[in-house]
Amino acid sequence: MTLSRKSIGQYALVVILIMLWQLIYQVIGAPAMASPWESIVNLVENFIPWLSDINSTLIALLISFVLAAVIGVILGFLIGLSSFWTQVFGPIILGIYSIPKITLYPIFLLVFGLTIEGRIAFSFFHGVFPIIIVCMEATRTVPTVYLKLSKTYRLTFLEKARFILIPSILPQLVSGLRMGFNLCFLGLIISEMFASYEGLGSRLMKYLSLENTPSIFSLFLIISFIALFVTFLFLLWEQKKEERIGRFEN
Repeated sequence: MTLSRKSIGQYALVVILIMLWQLIYQVIGAPAMASPWESIVNLVENFIPWLSDINSTLIALLISFVLAAVIGVILGFLIGLSSFWTQVFGPIILGIYSIPKITLYPIFLLVFGLTIEGRIAFSFFHGVFPIIIVCMEATRTVPTVYLKLSKTYRLTFLEKARFILIPSILPQLVSGLRMGFNLCFLGLIISEMFASYEGLGSRLMKYLSLENTPSIFSLFLIISFIALFVTFLFLLWEQKKEERIGRFEN
């Protein structure tokens, strides 16, 4: 019954958002807005021509997020395991994370130019810091008896991460990866919008200059679907891990 109510609530929220979109369209009208139906029709008509841009964005997003996840988790573990290094690097990482990343994009543009490497680097820079911070803070909460046990069994760092660290902080780690993915995606779209000849962000800017509202909202649907779909997978993973931990504790 609980799961059924939750599902009904989620579907109802989608319906409410679509109705709200239609209502705003009725109030504002064209050319500032496009209706949901008009946007969907435009999406179906242009999906094949947009495939190359979709593939470009997805490839760059996958590479940047994998790099951010691997490097962020490793650095978070290494820093979080030592109170000394946490006190040294923690404020620095938090300070860098608080900087508006868009202000640093000209540096990436000068270094990499209008290349996919530059978009990947900027996307990585957006997403790696929340992963480091969440992993670092979660690692600090691991009971010291677990770490002493790993020393007793002389586990390597990889063995310690696999058998002790990751299982202990998995719910927080999944949450950090979800945040990292969302910020990687944000950084990638921003970089494509301002300095790229391919990708969803670049095509979005093209239609903005042409004031092609239906295409703008169609691209918005594609970008929203990618973000919401991956976020849903992370939330599902996080929920299952929390339920497993709850059953183990009970």
